[in-house]
Amino acid sequence: MAEHGRRDYYEILGVSCDADHEMLKKAYRRLAMKYHPDLRPEDARAEERFKELQEAYDILKDPVKRDRYDAALLGARDGGNGKGRKPSGAREKGKKSGGVSEAVEDLFEFLRSRMEDRGKRGEDLRYLVALTFEEAALGIEKVIRIPKQKDCPSCAGRGWRSPGGARACGLCRGEGEITIKKRNKKLVQACPGCGGKGLLEKQTCEKCNGNGKVPYRVQRRITVPPGVDNGSRLKIRGEGGAGERGGEDGDLYIVIQVNDHPVFTRRGLDVCSDVSIHFTQAVLGGEIRVPTLEGLKPLEIPAGTQSGTVLTLPGCGIPCLDGLRRGDQQ
Repeated sequence: MAEHGRRDYYEILGVSCDADHEMLKKAYRRLAMKYHPDLRPEDARAEERFKELQEAYDILKDPVKRDRYDAALLGARDGGNGKGRKPSGAREKGKKSGGVSEAVEDLFEFLRSRMEDRGKRGEDLRYLVALTFEEAALGIEKVIRIPKQKDCPSCAGRGWRSPGGARACGLCRGEGEITIKKRNKKLVQACPGCGGKGLLEKQTCEKCNGNGKVPYRVQRRITVPPGVDNGSRLKIRGEGGAGERGGEDGDLYIVIQVNDHPVFTRRGLDVCSDVSIHFTQAVLGGEIRVPTLEGLKPLEIPAGTQSGTVLTLPGCGIPCLDGLRRGDQQ
């Protein structure tokens, strides 16, 4: 294997560093048929080995990517002293040897391209949570069940299954891709005969209906802080959709919906409510008990109170999200 933990693609394919395209293709085809997961269901490492083969062949079959890889491998092994495999004709014609600086530049370019292909971040998910007026005002802990999707266990996320003894595609001979000529250029594309899978006689997976994903739910306990309102969002990092090819998972956004209350309405941080009193209480004054977010509380009615008068219970409203103050009840 290559030094510094770098995988040697030539070693993975079992070829020398001077192998031409035909030798690479034959080696890949032979090993791909040997380690294809559908042909070796009893081998737990077959899928991992098959992915290594695909990665190695994808790099070495492309002259530009191969030159970058060779330069990176050369720099890691020899410190850019110029010893080792010479670049392929594509690079040899267009460039002169650049010594240490060129090898280092190609090394960073190769690593950058590999970083760009590392994976795709999972999608962010939204989950609507309905709260009562009191729950939104005072805060609450809730258990929710988040709908998600995962790779179908029946088909390993492919969306199809292959019956035993499935034969290789005759168009690409099990390679999964073909080379076509377009405007005097050779282009490599997925084989239209097998959809890039290399095998024929694929059967749509019945468990996932060919989607490759199946739904499931994850139970989580969330804390809703006091003072949230309609449309407030709570972010839970990493609880969204799963990333692809090693990409990070997305985030989950909890969207708050506050149900109407038969007595209370909200105005900013203040709680408003209408209270009816007897005529004699309005004229003579007195004390009554009124409903608040935290139960019944006494309210003093001044003598001579007119209809529509606004009285205030300080500190009986809705807490601010920062916890520094609280509204009133009117």
